[in-house]
Amino acid sequence: MKRILFSLCLLVVTVAASAQQLPLQYFIKHGDYLDLSLSPDGKHLAARILYDGKVFLAIMDSETMKVVGGARPMNNDIIHSATWVNNERIMYEYAEKQFYYDSPIPTGELYAMNIDGSKNELLYGYRAGDQKAGSRISSKEDTLASQEILSLMQNDDDFILIIEYPWSMQNGKYYDKREKPPIISKLNIYSGRKRRIDSLPHGSSRALATKEGQVRFMVWRDEEGYSHSAYRENNDAEWIPLDEAFEQVDGLYPMGISEDNKSVYLSGLYGEEGVYTYYILDLETGEYNRIFPDHATDIEKSIFDSNGMPAVGITYPDKSHYVYAKNESRISSIHKKLAKAFKGQTVDIESTTKDWKTLLVHVSSDVNPGEYFLFDSETLNARFIWANSSWIDPRTLAPMQPVAIPTEDGETIHGYLTLPKGSESGKKPPLVVRIHGGPHQAGTRDFWNYDAETQLLANRGYAVLRVNFRGSDGYGKRFEKLGYREWGGAMIKDINDSVKWTIDQGLVDGNKVCSYGDSYGGYAALMSVVRAPNLYRCTIGYVGIYDLDFMYTESDIPNNWGGQAYLERVLGTDKQKLDEFSPINHVDKIKAKVMLIHGSKDRRVPEINSEALAERLKKVNNPPVYLQYSQAGHGVFDEEDRQEMYQGLLDFLDANLR
Repeated sequence: MKRILFSLCLLVVTVAASAQQLPLQYFIKHGDYLDLSLSPDGKHLAARILYDGKVFLAIMDSETMKVVGGARPMNNDIIHSATWVNNERIMYEYAEKQFYYDSPIPTGELYAMNIDGSKNELLYGYRAGDQKAGSRISSKEDTLASQEILSLMQNDDDFILIIEYPWSMQNGKYYDKREKPPIISKLNIYSGRKRRIDSLPHGSSRALATKEGQVRFMVWRDEEGYSHSAYRENNDAEWIPLDEAFEQVDGLYPMGISEDNKSVYLSGLYGEEGVYTYYILDLETGEYNRIFPDHATDIEKSIFDSNGMPAVGITYPDKSHYVYAKNESRISSIHKKLAKAFKGQTVDIESTTKDWKTLLVHVSSDVNPGEYFLFDSETLNARFIWANSSWIDPRTLAPMQPVAIPTEDGETIHGYLTLPKGSESGKKPPLVVRIHGGPHQAGTRDFWNYDAETQLLANRGYAVLRVNFRGSDGYGKRFEKLGYREWGGAMIKDINDSVKWTIDQGLVDGNKVCSYGDSYGGYAALMSVVRAPNLYRCTIGYVGIYDLDFMYTESDIPNNWGGQAYLERVLGTDKQKLDEFSPINHVDKIKAKVMLIHGSKDRRVPEINSEALAERLKKVNNPPVYLQYSQAGHGVFDEEDRQEMYQGLLDFLDANLR
């Protein structure tokens, strides 16, 4: 049997690195190589690189890793994403730095350039029109919309197929709310000329197209937030509800069409837990089957085979686990070899050449921010390319240990406990329970992966507990729904009981505990000290909700498509219960010292939440430490502000837990 040979020898270090305090900057600055992708022929790599506070696009020779071309954004804008169109041309999108936000905002604009940086053109967007003064001639037009690429049009060298999402105006500003019916257009990748060919009948919809440009599937959400799907034979046919076209069960939604156009894979739930998985539908016979064998938690990421169908699913019951498609493929066989070679880490295949000879492999773990390798699928050789956050030595980081915590009502709360290096010496470290946001959206859960914030706290001597309380994503729909209308009830009890369980294990100092979270987690951090005043010494609310009435009156959620129905479903409208579940109405019960962090431009959770809570806390002689960032939105992005914020956070923890 062939062996996987690595050109980079990995040394086994037998002596653990001693605990040392690393610079704060190591943990707060954004990564260097944000992502990489292979050109179809494998001769070049496109990399989004952070340098000197800017994100630019570099095109590198994959053999020598020398830069041969690229694009640098203007002002403080960033390159938001990049897609290879062919071996010579690449498309990329901007996120624009606007004066009233510190975080760049995607604008929907689409650029294209050749690999040497030539013929760099703005093809699509609100600034795309190139009409000159005194002339009525323009080959492009300004478009007040965002776009997504539907098909690279395999048999057309000049055009791609895009879906356009017209913007909506609100309070004098345009927003990409996706409430209007989208438009299907062909776009010239050299001139930017655009031709409309179709539109979809529903707002909040997406489409799937074949590699030839036939739009055959559509999925949309109604104003109640429920999803629907439809099918048609070709661009000239009528749309038919999917369950009528194929007599399939409800609740399956098309995600991708196979390269041979014979199958489509669909997302859906299975089993009593309602675990998220994938199905395959044969378009000729109408038969559908589950792609993967049983798995306990949701598929979070998929790796695809050469026919465009899921071959490997990555799931997180505790650490990362792999589940392989029932029908063995060459890519799943290769992945098994890679998983064995990088045992104990998460192996993802992020990009491949058109012939699937060369694979771009990403390897990461709880103590590895991420490494890239080029893997030859014929020789089984892997060549190291880059380590992200290369300034960090993984030996200085603390491992995340999975924990499973039983509840009084028979559920199991899964999470991760990170103990600082040196804690095994006998002295119990103080504990920070870091509460995630969401809580019911896809991806809003804690994972076993490299988390800079967790590592910062551990590096400063704190144990960090992260738990996926009921209502979290990732553990099936049943578990998620247990959190509906329990934001201040059973969900908070899960968090507090998890803290008590951790203390009972004898690993942390139970007299030195702080709760800390952002968004919903900020709310939960404050609500946890309301429900268990004697358990915590301090609490930190970061862009948190503190009056649930504000979710209806101040947040942008009710104005989004399906937003009002979502809030009614997960929060309810019972005024008495909303008041009971709002920390602002229980400031007299809060014994812990409080820190509040908020951005003044936050539309999701407006700053009035922190302002109102701060005033209430002052009235009961518990004034909070308040960090306000005038240009930040729902989270602080600017690195100078992040430096100040995390230093302030560490100072607050030291003052209350040391």
